Amino acid sequence: MFDRFGVGTVFAQIGLVLIIQGDQKMGKELTILIADPNPFVRSFLTRELAAAGYQTVEAGSSKEVFDLLNAANPPDLLVMELDLPVSIGINALVRIQNLVPPVPHIIYTHLSEYENHQAVQKADDFIEKSEDLHDLLHSISEVIGKY
Repeated sequence: MFDRFGVGTVFAQIGLVLIIQGDQKMGKELTILIADPNPFVRSFLTRELAAAGYQTVEAGSSKEVFDLLNAANPPDLLVMELDLPVSIGINALVRIQNLVPPVPHIIYTHLSEYENHQAVQKADDFIEKSEDLHDLLHSISEVIGKY
């Protein structure tokens, strides 16, 4: 079911939160950068990820993404929509993939036509936006577990 902003509401399914609660990296809470041009999507994901025990920061453009990735305390994981203003999402994605150290990143987008793009194939995961966040939450837990 979609709410009035076109964002799925899923946490009526209580068990989903348990999949990813408590993910930590060397004793610190993990911070997830949510990069999406839609402030309602960012707000929704921030709320749901906070309920699951994650800290979040938000970016509405690729410029903001790079400002946060280059900060003194960069986020541990990037959840990114490809439809970002300032720099085309694919161009931003290629730049992100060339960062050292590497930034774990999940593509969370409505642009399913990019799923087989070479740069997208290098992402840790590709999740198409839908009404159910289960796939994204599971992917976050899996990707964090790899790093």
